Amino acid sequence: MTAVGDWLGLLQDTADAVQAALSTFDRWHDGGDRPDQYALDQVADAAALEVLDAAGVGVLSEESGLRSGSGDETVIVDPVDGSTNASRGIPHYCISLCVVDGLAPVAGLVRHLVSGEEFTATAGGRAYRNGRPISPSGRETGGRAVIGVSGRPSPDMAVWQVRVLGSAALDLCAVACGRLDGYIDLNANHGVWDYAAGILICDEAGAWTGEAGDKELFHLSHSERRGPIAASTAQLASLLDGDGQHHRR
Repeated sequence: MTAVGDWLGLLQDTADAVQAALSTFDRWHDGGDRPDQYALDQVADAAALEVLDAAGVGVLSEESGLRSGSGDETVIVDPVDGSTNASRGIPHYCISLCVVDGLAPVAGLVRHLVSGEEFTATAGGRAYRNGRPISPSGRETGGRAVIGVSGRPSPDMAVWQVRVLGSAALDLCAVACGRLDGYIDLNANHGVWDYAAGILICDEAGAWTGEAGDKELFHLSHSERRGPIAASTAQLASLLDGDGQHHRR
């Protein structure tokens, strides 16, 4: 499987399977096998893996780790990004999927698992929301900027308002389509599955992206954590990351 359309088709099939599995799920408050896991995460992961394993691709999943496939491509999977929201009945969570060839992103998909809204992007092929091209807000200053954050923001943050919404993937897509002007992980504590698709979607939409510790954003380690940043412009990014000199993907 090499055509970009084939990859997007596989990601959509995977999202369909997860959405179907959760449509009959009724144990939203139940924990999973790990302290940081819910039963819903495991059900969604099993549904995703059934599709991806049948396709013979490598997988890095938050829930089940890394497994090799028949080629150089790996699908980075967060079966439910925002699972705490889901467990509490807050209708703001998604599946996040990103194909990488080696460590280079090829295609990404983020689907809101309540509304069905879908963001997609391919390397060099623009970014879309429900099939329509998207672009960031273009905001350059913090005076009227609304920023998504993970963690506890400082009252000194030089922006107008902040939102803590509980899904990095959806926050990044919100930057890509101009709903938010920027996003920053204040704790540098996200796995690559949380942001890989969202970063590709931001990049292809024309947003600025970077990493708080000047590290490469794309990797295939289950244990490493990063601090993704996205902004509508480089000028606004300089307010979020301090000096604007952090690593860009």
